[in-house]
Amino acid sequence: MRRSIRGSRVRAQPYRDLVWLAYLSLPRAAGEERRLVLAHRMSASAVTGRTRIEEVRLRKSFLRRVLRKRLMPWSGRLATVEAVPAVTRSRDMEFTRRFDGLPAPARAAYALLRLEERPHDQVMEILTGAGVDDPAAALAAVSDFEEQAGWLWRPALDPTLVRIYGRPPAGRRLRAAAAAGLCLLALVVVLPQLDLERPGIAAAPSASRPRIVRAAGEAWRAGTSLDLGTWAPRGSLVHDEELVRRAIGTWGASSAQLLFAGQVDDARVVLLRRPSQVARYTETANGPTVEILPEPRVRPDGAGPLKLSTTTEGSRYLLPPWVREVSKATLAGRTPHWHKVEIRDGVTAPVPLAERGGCWQGPVLRLRAPEIAHGLPYTMLDFGRLSLANASYQPPPPAEVNRYGPHELDALPEGFSAWKHVGCAVERPEGEIQAATAWEFWAGQLPEGVRGRWVCLRTTDASGGSVVRGVLLATGRGRTTGTPTAARAGTWDCSRLRTDIVAGVWWKAPSGRRYYVAAGSRRVAAMDVGRHRVSGRHVAIAGSGIARPRLSAVDEAGVKVSALQ
Repeated sequence: MRRSIRGSRVRAQPYRDLVWLAYLSLPRAAGEERRLVLAHRMSASAVTGRTRIEEVRLRKSFLRRVLRKRLMPWSGRLATVEAVPAVTRSRDMEFTRRFDGLPAPARAAYALLRLEERPHDQVMEILTGAGVDDPAAALAAVSDFEEQAGWLWRPALDPTLVRIYGRPPAGRRLRAAAAAGLCLLALVVVLPQLDLERPGIAAAPSASRPRIVRAAGEAWRAGTSLDLGTWAPRGSLVHDEELVRRAIGTWGASSAQLLFAGQVDDARVVLLRRPSQVARYTETANGPTVEILPEPRVRPDGAGPLKLSTTTEGSRYLLPPWVREVSKATLAGRTPHWHKVEIRDGVTAPVPLAERGGCWQGPVLRLRAPEIAHGLPYTMLDFGRLSLANASYQPPPPAEVNRYGPHELDALPEGFSAWKHVGCAVERPEGEIQAATAWEFWAGQLPEGVRGRWVCLRTTDASGGSVVRGVLLATGRGRTTGTPTAARAGTWDCSRLRTDIVAGVWWKAPSGRRYYVAAGSRRVAAMDVGRHRVSGRHVAIAGSGIARPRLSAVDEAGVKVSALQ
């Protein structure tokens, strides 16, 4: 959540933000380990002994020290400990490679602008106070970088989570180097056989037949990444090795991790995983089939449920091992009506599909995992594929944007109703959708006494790609209609990384008259609609609906805002 930082407002724990700011601003030439250590050391020094810290002033002085830091050559050989990031996301390495090519002031601007979500004018103030020669150029470099980076959106390493390892005393370095050489030779032989192995996973040995990899029971409790690799196999047929090897062979793999093997209704189902892919193998009276699907991305609450099967009675899901309770609902009515779902050996009872009159209505699942993160329930939507999507909602102004992400779908009544109407306005999204947010960026009056709500539906798939779709919801005379606005792929629009947007569309009022309506999000200050210059966040122009006027807008700082048209 962004809030005013001026005056005497104080954040309780600025340490994490300072670590990010220092880590991203220090030169890559310092080396990964040294950059981590310096980021924490400088951040700790900045906050130690201070009970009240004014944020803007703190960042000015802190960033000035970081940018002026002179680094002498250092090999690290004399250090007694080694520091490495505890979390590394390999999918985001391309972002990091491009990001490290930016000048230090631009990297600092990115940390302030995107990670801390500070407004442009405040970032300009901090950069100026830190002694940056051209703050505007730093912000422009961030804007250019974002346009080029497309769907890539975050650094691969998290500097706030660090693992520390001891190094042997100096007298043992030569022997350690020799041992390392022997280990390296051993790795040349062993690594090709360890493509799926990790701590807590054991493989069933086999020289010629497909190899079955199994995660140890409770493996998810031992690591920091709650991905599918931590799921121990479940199901009544996990010990039927012929069935499992048949599934792996049909997939064409030499080895795979077993997630599930069991009788599901009238079929035998095997769920397998290897890096970046999941296979769902099914044997029925009509013969075997195998579906190859992308592996779901890991969420903050860990990997989500996987669909095992779909019949006329509904879908059954394999739950993460940390989920203890599941409820179901549909996107119908004014509020969700939750019904508890029976769970047996990690598999749900059938959950009926929900679609009526051309509207997709779920189902929506609410999961509870008391041992993970905050332990609060979270909501997920079934879009008809292998994995479910985290479903959330961002209310319109004057509600603030939470820096940690939007609300759960059912947290606010207006969020549930927004999702209900969006399901009737746009087609069900295609692909393996991982996250979906109904971002309501404007609400107000439309012509002829109609109540309007403008929603930006943002969906993210398993590869990290995103699509945003604009939908204008109009309620009048007891009826709500949805008008699709536009769609665009590969942007940060309608997310915590880019919160402002403007949209325009021809809309038909209850009288039959057509209006071109345009509206902007919370910080939009002015819009250009064709030849009309409008101050404010909303305009409605009566017309024929044939021509499409050019739409553009700027925010309070004069920065151009993305337009959905």
